[in-house]
Amino acid sequence: MIERWFPILRIPMTMRQFQKLPRNPAYRYDYFKGKAVISGRPRCFGARLKLRRSEDGPPSEVEVHGERAVFRPLDDDDWPGLTQAFASGFRRVPPFASMSDRRRLEAARLSLRSAREGEDGPIIHVACHVARIEGKERPVGACLVTLVPPVDLEDAWSLRWKAPPPAEAVERRLGHPHLTWIFVAPALAGFGIGSALLEHATKGLLDLGYSQLASSFLEGNDSSTLWHWRNGFELLPYVGSKRRFREVLRRLESEQSDPDAT
Repeated sequence: MIERWFPILRIPMTMRQFQKLPRNPAYRYDYFKGKAVISGRPRCFGARLKLRRSEDGPPSEVEVHGERAVFRPLDDDDWPGLTQAFASGFRRVPPFASMSDRRRLEAARLSLRSAREGEDGPIIHVACHVARIEGKERPVGACLVTLVPPVDLEDAWSLRWKAPPPAEAVERRLGHPHLTWIFVAPALAGFGIGSALLEHATKGLLDLGYSQLASSFLEGNDSSTLWHWRNGFELLPYVGSKRRFREVLRRLESEQSDPDAT
């Protein structure tokens, strides 16, 4: 869904000016008839975390600027308040960074609605949590975990369900938990709120019997890349790589030449 939020920009400039433009790997840069044409080229990388139970359990609070961030399971009444936290948390991240404040709020609202209504897969409620500053009700961060299809994560081109998932798919563990969204207000980032939310999600998933958590992030989102690395996620092979594409072709050719291959 994130592809829809990348605008196409056409900016008049000279070739010399075009060559000096800073580049972001989430975008494609072309020069045509005296204009720079900048369009989205999001490349998404997958990651996987082997879930382990913490001896002390997930933290109940994190100190931030002399206050305490506390955590609780996501409630239906929390969804409206998440829009501002989402828009704020992704304010500096493509494609949301290029939007006006109004457009960013609209993108946040629709992205959250997509998760809530199951377009990203069934919500795994016990793994979804919000963070707030003690004494204040408005969320300052959240993690939303959904169930994606039971595909091979190392060969998956898409994590979208092709048909409606079976009833009680979450309880029956008929797929992979996926960290669809995790965000924290920028002023509160870097204190461990996101990692604490991940620990709460981990406990909920382990209680359901899951052993791993999938995630994904855009190329060029350095803060997300480092956050996944710091929290122990394993980088999955990039399915769009030319080397991997050749491996798939060789495997298919081998299977076709060997009628007994399974």
